[in-house]
Amino acid sequence: MISKLNGILDSVDQNSIVLDVNGVGYQVYVPSSALPKLPKLGQAVSMFTCQVVREDSNDLYGFLTKEERHLFSIILSVSGFGPKSAMNLISAFKIEQLVAAITRGNVELLSTVHGIGLKSAQKLVIELKEKVGKVFSVQKSDIVKGLPGEDPMVSDAISALITLGYTPHEARDAIMKVGVDFNKAKSVEDVIKQSLKSLS
Repeated sequence: MISKLNGILDSVDQNSIVLDVNGVGYQVYVPSSALPKLPKLGQAVSMFTCQVVREDSNDLYGFLTKEERHLFSIILSVSGFGPKSAMNLISAFKIEQLVAAITRGNVELLSTVHGIGLKSAQKLVIELKEKVGKVFSVQKSDIVKGLPGEDPMVSDAISALITLGYTPHEARDAIMKVGVDFNKAKSVEDVIKQSLKSLS
C-alpha cells in the first residue's frame, strides 16, 4: 500500500493532481478543500495517501494531513460508502466540523452534502458515532465549537431555503459562505436574509 508520496507538483485538475516522484507521475485524487492549499506547479509537496484497490481500478486518494486520511479510511469502512462519497464529506467540511457532525448525530447537516441522502447520513452516524468520537478523542464535555448546523436556527434556515427552490447542498453552502454569526443572529429570518445575499 502506498501511504505517502513526496514529489513535485506536476499538474492540477478539478479533483486530482499529478505528483512527479523521481520521474514517475502518480495521479492522486484530492478533496476540493485541499486545492487552494497546494503549492505552485513545480514545487515540492507531500501527500498522505490511501490506496483503494477494486476489481476494475487502483486509485490513490491524497490528503494534506494524517487526520483527514484516517477519517477518509474510517468512512470507507461503512457499507455503501465509496471513495466518492467519502471525498465529498471531507471536501465539504473542515475535519473538526465533520467529526463534530458525526459524533453529535447531526444527520440533517450531513445529508446536505452532495451524494449523501438522509438514510446514508443516518447510517454513517449509527456506525461511526462512537468510533469517530474515540479515535478523535471527542469528549462529551469538550465539544468542538464553530460548526454551522448545531443551532436549531440553521436547520430551520436550510429547510426554508430548500422550500424556496434551492438544493440542500446550495443551502448549506450559502450559510457557510456568508459566515453567519449564530450568536448574534436574532431569528431564522436573519440567517435566511444573509444567506440569500450569497445566492443572488
